[in-house]
Order: sequence, then C-alpha cells, then structure tokens
Amino acid sequence: MVPGGNSVNTSLYNKWIEVETEAIKANLAAVQSLLGERVRLIAVVKADAYGHGAVEAARILFQNGVDFFAVSYLEEARDLRQGGIRSSLLLFTPLIDEEQAAQALTEHITLSITSRQDAELILKVSERIPGPITVHLKIDTGLGRFGLDRDAAVEICETFRSHPHIYIEGIYTHMAAAAAHPGYTRQQFRRFIKITEELTAAGYRIPVRHCANSTVCIKYPEMRLEAVRIGTLLSGQFPAGVESSQVKLQDPYQFKARIISLRTLPKGSYLGYYRTYRLKKEAQVAVVPVGFNDGLALEVANPPAGFVDLLKILVKTVLAYLGFSRFQLQVIIKGRSYPVRGKVFMQMALVELPREADIKVGDVVALPVRKTLAARNLTRVYVKEGRPCKIEEEGRITYLIKEGKDA
Repeated sequence: MVPGGNSVNTSLYNKWIEVETEAIKANLAAVQSLLGERVRLIAVVKADAYGHGAVEAARILFQNGVDFFAVSYLEEARDLRQGGIRSSLLLFTPLIDEEQAAQALTEHITLSITSRQDAELILKVSERIPGPITVHLKIDTGLGRFGLDRDAAVEICETFRSHPHIYIEGIYTHMAAAAAHPGYTRQQFRRFIKITEELTAAGYRIPVRHCANSTVCIKYPEMRLEAVRIGTLLSGQFPAGVESSQVKLQDPYQFKARIISLRTLPKGSYLGYYRTYRLKKEAQVAVVPVGFNDGLALEVANPPAGFVDLLKILVKTVLAYLGFSRFQLQVIIKGRSYPVRGKVFMQMALVELPREADIKVGDVVALPVRKTLAARNLTRVYVKEGRPCKIEEEGRITYLIKEGKDA
C-alpha cells in the first residue's frame, strides 16, 4: 500500500489492474434502486470481490451505506477483518475443525449452519468463546451442494433455543438454475418458504430470510424477502443469461499492461509456439508481458449446460479458428482494437499491428483478462474518473494502490 498523495506513477509497472471506484458506487446505487426499504443488501465480496480487491471494494461499499458482507471461505473473512472491515460478515461454507471455528467466532464472523455436525461444532467451541454467536441456517432446496433439510433445521433450532449466546439471525437457500429454469426455481422457493413457515409455526422466529442472488434479484422480485445477496451486479456485470433495462451497470475493471518490445516483421513470418499464425502482410508485432499465468486466454472449463450451449461453444471456436475478428482475442491500444496472434505464452502475448500504426514501446494496452481469473498478486490501482484516488478506512488510513508481488 502507498499512503497519501494524489497520484500514482504507473510507469513503474509493466502490468496492473485499474478499478474505477465511481463505477462501484454507481452499481451499488443501481442495485439499491431495486430494493424496498426493508430489504437488506448483503454485498458478496468472495473471490477477492470478483477480482476488484475484497478489502478495498468493501471499504468503498461501506462508505456508501453497506453494512453486511459475505464471503465463501474463512481466510477471505479474516482478510476483511484484518483490513479493518468490522461490519456484519457472513461465511457461506462450513468449518471443519475447532481451530477454524474458534478463529471465526473470535473475529465475530457470522457462521452458516449446513449440517448437524456444524451445529455440534459450534456448541462445543461456544463453551470457551465468550460473547454472542450469530448464525444463519443454510437450507438445501435443490442445489445439492450442502445444507439442511426440514427435520435437521427444526432439530438445530430446538438445540440452539436453550443456548443463551447463540442467535439464529437468518435462514437462506441457494437457487440452482435461476437464469434458465424458472419452474425449478419457483419449486425451490416454495420448498424454502414452506420450511420457514413451519419453523415459525413451531415457535422459531428467524428475522432474516434470503434466497436471492444477483440473478434471482433481477428475475424474481417476489423472492427478495428480507435480504438479497449481491455480488455479480456490484462488479458491473449481469449474470449469464440475465439482462435488465432497469439496471444500468458500469464495469469498474480494466487490466492494463505496457508494450515491452516492438518490431516490424515481413509477410510470411510465423508467430508463437507451433507456428500457429503466419503474417499475411508486413506488420509490427508487439510483445505485452501478460500471459495465461495472468489469466489471459483462460476460460472457465465447466461442461456445457446442454446441447445448445455445446453448439454455441463449437461455433465460436470454429469462427475464431477461421479468423473472424469478433471471435478472436483482441486488445485495445489508443482506443483501437488489435488481434492477439499465435498461442498465448505463459507470461507474454503477441499483438499484430499495422506497419504504419503510431505505437511505441511503453504504450498502454488494455487486455480482456477475465476478472476472477486474473492473478491476485497483480497491483491494483484505484481510480476516480481515471485518476488515482483515496480509499479510507474509518477516516484513518488512506490507500492509493494495492501492490502485488509482481509489481
């Protein structure tokens, strides 16, 4: 971190990530415009806040009214606590031993109870951890990952009711296919509501129910309940298969690098390993210090969702192979797009430029590196309208950049 000042000399870096703070604020305002006064926003900052820097993103959101955050893993929660985030903090995944549970409770992290074993672990550790313990019950309504069924939820509520320091603040579930299968999503919702109603009828009042992630929040307003869990929308993207004319999003993220080499090669020159590309005419070839080690040209390798999805993947692959520019990897230099040629190296990539292009070594290149695949050890520069800005923690500490190991 670099304290104070009002500028950052990015010429010291060959590659970095810029995060536009005003875009994060705008996305937050767009999400808040959808919610009623009684709907609480749980900002999901897992996976390093989708690549934007979890601590820094949480500070920006906190300064603009967010008082509840959520992450997947204990180490993510501890990073936020160590970074000065003292707001409510929900941990989605179960803990596996007493040491983890003790660390989480000492840091006042809200835990998810996903099984009877989770409940037993919390009860055991609570004997030596002073102060209140807040938990949310996770119900599995059809995702199949982890969670309680109706009987386990009732049993745990009864067990915790006699414990003076354990407070069941919330109960939640997660939808499996909200973008593509509305029938199944509504079936999950009905299961969830039925369980919460049965718990209420049995005398277990749980004040915060939540089942809406970014997709559900957009497509099913009736499912927003007392709280929503939003991550993707705050990061400036709509979830796959979801759009909304009501919500205007801004992408806060830009992956940038500087050209480290530039030379002119004749027509017929091969580029990259295995000679997969050959210049069709004389051109300049720029080297940028970004490769698949940084996340360039990497894609999430999940199986296709169905035959249509498989067909789309095959068509895109074929069109890219045939040289259709829309389906090729492109970078932006001085406002214009240029193609990446040949195989991307581990730490570098080659860009073809017209021979007459007015481009030189040191010029800035914007690259399409997927946010959540970008290396976390890269420097992140926080900017306001393009200029480095301050991010304050409770008015005490000012940061301009989050320096990575490869800075």
